[in-house]
Amino acid sequence: MRTCLPWLLLALLPVGCLEIDGQELTVRFDEAADRIDVYLVHRGLFAEGGQGSDRDPLQKAVNDIAATRQNGEVVFWCNWPLTLDLTREYPAPIQAVLAHIDVENGGLFTDPQGVLCATQYLRIRDAKKFVSKLNIAFELFAQQQLLTGTSGFGGPRTWDRDTRENLREFLRSGEKLILLERGRLEVRLPFSAADHAWFKDQLERRFLRQMPDEVIDRLGLAERRGAGGSPTDTSVAAESVQVPGTALQREIARAPSYRFFWDNEWSLTREETLTRVGLGVLGSRELRITKATGGLYHDALLQKLREDKEAIEEGVPDQELARRFDAFRERDAVLPPKVAELRAGKGGGK
Repeated sequence: MRTCLPWLLLALLPVGCLEIDGQELTVRFDEAADRIDVYLVHRGLFAEGGQGSDRDPLQKAVNDIAATRQNGEVVFWCNWPLTLDLTREYPAPIQAVLAHIDVENGGLFTDPQGVLCATQYLRIRDAKKFVSKLNIAFELFAQQQLLTGTSGFGGPRTWDRDTRENLREFLRSGEKLILLERGRLEVRLPFSAADHAWFKDQLERRFLRQMPDEVIDRLGLAERRGAGGSPTDTSVAAESVQVPGTALQREIARAPSYRFFWDNEWSLTREETLTRVGLGVLGSRELRITKATGGLYHDALLQKLREDKEAIEEGVPDQELARRFDAFRERDAVLPPKVAELRAGKGGGK
């Protein structure tokens, strides 16, 4: 599940890359300035290799860090399912959305426990237009899915007649598929009862596939590393790991997919012709989303960076990170070099 995928799964990158063990995302809405500021903390940067790879995973991860400094690529949830790179060319509706986003890279640092981390800031300018364009892109995507069907567990899904009619009526009424409000994000899906049931089934299957893998990976890697195995080899065969019954509850409770439901405010509600998926608390000062650490972190990359004399700030507490986000909100974003060059060549990306 830890493949390196660009946004909307446009291409598959080679095995072995820079990975993130945990993540925190904070979204602050500024209605007066028509702006959204986003702060990401990447917890536990590590190098991931793989069996049969002829690449040096540590050097590959170092190269990935250098590339990110140049292009400001942003990843969500351990490089899957979303990344965005403002120097790439995307289809026109997506490009229109990304034109509103500025990225600024923070430096590398260790937290008070000595874990390698990094920060990034995002600014979304002209937020109302951004949300409008995001809805247009999502509407086009939804309409394409109605025509082509949607892939899922168990094969492609052909949407039924009621869902097609629900979507047409929903869009004709002027309602939006994505609602972004102060403190809350809601995705609104005009599903029929049958397609709503299929959607819930897909969420269940994703969870049942992901969560056991997270438990197995954590336990398998701990055992292998304890025996002196390569810290960058994170491939674990399920049949090689036995989970004691006495440890099962503890390990499930630590799995990131399980923790998501308890560490974040979310909702799934059903109306007669509409399914609503929400994140956050309406009216709150900010929207916060946390992806718990999966126990895959190792310090081999940290040691490599120190050997290479990379600048790494030591022992930065969360209070200082919050202060830096507040400071960012009072100034313009400092774009990565390749993004700044591209924007300058296109009239500033307006």
